[in-house]
Amino acid sequence: MRGACDSCDRDSELFELPGREDKNCAECDSDISTMILLYESLNNAERLGLDAAELENEVLEILLRYLERCGMDHEESIW
Repeated sequence: MRGACDSCDRDSELFELPGREDKNCAECDSDISTMILLYESLNNAERLGLDAAELENEVLEILLRYLERCGMDHEESIW
C-alpha cells in the first residue's frame, strides 16, 4: 500500500508493525522496530545489572535520526 507515512509524512510504500496501528515508510518502520528491540534489551541489561551505555547510545542515535527525518526538534519532543 502507498500513502503518506504516519511519522514523516513522506509519500512511499507503507508498512505496519504487528501490534501497532500506524503505517510508516520503510525507514521509519525500521527505526521504530529497532528502537523497540533495543529498548527491551536496554531494560533487560539494566535489570541484570549489566553496563548498558552502548545500548543507550544506539537508542539515542536511532531516535535522533528518526526525529530529524520527521522534522521534529529533539529538544522539544523528548524533553
